[in-house]
Amino acid sequence: MSELAVDFQEPSYAMQGAGFMGEANMESDIQAVLAADGNYAMPLAVAICSAAANCDRRRQLVFTVIQNGITADLRKKVELSLERIHFPNARIDWMEAPMGDLSDLKIVHRYMTPLIYARLLIPSLLPTKIEKAIYLDSDIVVKDDLAEIWDTDLDHKSVFAARDRIGVVSAPGGLVNYRELGMPPEAKYFNSGVLLMNLKKWRECDTSQRICQYLETHREIIQMGDQDGLNAVLRDDWGELDFRWNWQIVPRTHRYGSMNCWAPESSRKSIVHFITSEKPWLPGCDCEEKHYFFEYLDKTEWAGWRVPLLKEVAVRTKRALRRAQRAAIKARIKKKPP
Repeated sequence: MSELAVDFQEPSYAMQGAGFMGEANMESDIQAVLAADGNYAMPLAVAICSAAANCDRRRQLVFTVIQNGITADLRKKVELSLERIHFPNARIDWMEAPMGDLSDLKIVHRYMTPLIYARLLIPSLLPTKIEKAIYLDSDIVVKDDLAEIWDTDLDHKSVFAARDRIGVVSAPGGLVNYRELGMPPEAKYFNSGVLLMNLKKWRECDTSQRICQYLETHREIIQMGDQDGLNAVLRDDWGELDFRWNWQIVPRTHRYGSMNCWAPESSRKSIVHFITSEKPWLPGCDCEEKHYFFEYLDKTEWAGWRVPLLKEVAVRTKRALRRAQRAAIKARIKKKPP
């Protein structure tokens, strides 16, 4: 993708979803942006409704959803879910994702899609009069007021973000070329799932284009998609949010045994982020924080939905068989004579 030339009409800001009244006040509106496809309509509703449920009712909350393949029926279901929260000053604006502008970027994990790069298009997709936005992944649950993030002093930084579970750029999964970038091994590495973006500075500095160029030039060593580009290009131009604003669930392989992720000092969870392929709406999810997801799911049009029992049993049976096979292999290796 050589350039980000996105030609979109500005959203109408007409009354939608939760019955927003009056002209939008761009100085006080909390602008939250998410990206999702049809497979993520239900978790998208949870992310939006949890954010609205915990937001100060004196604020105005605008959700812009960059979507691909979310049908009109599913959109309506998400909008009706927001109405259930009874937040009259909240609304949803839908935008079609420019998938052609994202298709050339590297997909590093099977559970990812080109939409992971949609956050890089936010400065060009939103009207220029909107000078900052909060980007949220769709696999999150918000438990505190987004206004606390929104009111952060940008301090001339391009972005504010929370540290990633890997901790530093030199950790496995970090930046392979951190030395070439002039970064010390202990330099902090941030997660891109929750971002407070200084859109004005992004536009002035052509930041999206710079990140995409980095992703193209370093394609062979990209490990975490957009996060590589963000951490590399903005290495000296980001501020740190408290980890509670992006509480990332520890991967299954790191929960037990000797392998450990970086551990934050705080235990408070203002935004819970299901960062791995283990999601509450998929069978086999064991993380204890999944109850937050179902708490807010039951406030949406999907209330009462749970993973079908047969799928749950099938996944857990396969998992148990794999564990047994690995244990048997280890036992055979130990029995082999030296």
